[in-house]
Amino acid sequence: MLPNSSIPDNWTQSELLNNLRCGSPQEQEEALARLSAVGEAEALDAVIEYLRHQPEGTGVSALEALRVLANKFMPLDRYGLAEAILPFLSSQDWSHRLMSTRLFNAYPSELATESLRVMVEEAWESVCAEYAKKARPMSSSRLVFERTLAEGIMAMASCGRLSVLPQILDYLEDRNLRPVAARALGVIGSETERERLEDLIEDEDFRVRDSAQWALGHMDDRIEMLMNPPEYLLDPPSSRLSPVYWAHRQLQASSEPLLQFLIVRVAIEHLMLDPFLSEGRVPEECLITVRCYEGKTPPDFKLNRAAIVDVWQYHWQGPDLNRLESNSTAQESSRVQRPSLPPRRGAGITISYPAHLMFEGEGLVGFDCLFGPFFGRGWLYHITRQDNEWGFSLVRRTWAT
Repeated sequence: MLPNSSIPDNWTQSELLNNLRCGSPQEQEEALARLSAVGEAEALDAVIEYLRHQPEGTGVSALEALRVLANKFMPLDRYGLAEAILPFLSSQDWSHRLMSTRLFNAYPSELATESLRVMVEEAWESVCAEYAKKARPMSSSRLVFERTLAEGIMAMASCGRLSVLPQILDYLEDRNLRPVAARALGVIGSETERERLEDLIEDEDFRVRDSAQWALGHMDDRIEMLMNPPEYLLDPPSSRLSPVYWAHRQLQASSEPLLQFLIVRVAIEHLMLDPFLSEGRVPEECLITVRCYEGKTPPDFKLNRAAIVDVWQYHWQGPDLNRLESNSTAQESSRVQRPSLPPRRGAGITISYPAHLMFEGEGLVGFDCLFGPFFGRGWLYHITRQDNEWGFSLVRRTWAT
């Protein structure tokens, strides 16, 4: 179990949800952290209900759990979700505003329209203040303000539709806001603005041209759907999984349940989709190397003290997962393990599991990740098998750059 944690690693979701509802503040925090990693659809409903009853300005851990779970599962109560997120649009911490704005982009609600109007204006004032400083390099706060402003305008268009059209048209007159305002027009979908968007295709700014093309294409796709609806709609998965996660859970890495679990559920879903999907930063490609080591603790991933079992190539488009058998690919994967030698393409994850894990059903597994040349991280997880189902819990973060 996690250091200083009172929750055993093999606790079921029902036990975690009971702690969330009735536990002490510390137990609730621990339950939220665990649920954000391993929770299913019912956990999303419980976190929404938990947030709705928290005093305004609290529930930051729950917001992070909600971010992950709401990307993964479809909520039963969209209004309840909106009510849970709304207080964070006025948070003193702008990263919380950004997170809640992204959630409203994913799940629009008219309840948020006015709050988003206010937040967008405050974000624009903050961006202008940062521009006035003329600081080089760009500050981290300015980056958050700009992202919140862009996401806020899109969320406002999604939630308010025609009611916010006048404000979006005002933003269109500002050179700095014109690209995102053009996209927002496509989200609103007002045919009265089609001619304006067609004019913007000739704009001197390539960002505006791209946005106008996207907006027109979005509007055309919506009209096509209305005029020629599909003959039938596929039923959503019974687990309420979002289409992206459902597609990834269909990936086949191995007929061995342990390897399938480590590669698909932990490496791809938990370490890539959970943190990066909401930000649109999931790697296009990822080389996944699986190693087997002797002993109780994973060796340093930079050292050749574990035997390579096999290598898989993940592709975001599809998604797709292919097992690679080339020796040259296996040699390339060893280079991915070093933080000083990032992969030339995509990203890399090295999984190191103990040889006894398949037989004993318990052990420590290292997941060493490198996403691009500037971001690396290592995690140590306690992997357990209970009732023929594999589960995981975080032990510690091992390194980061």
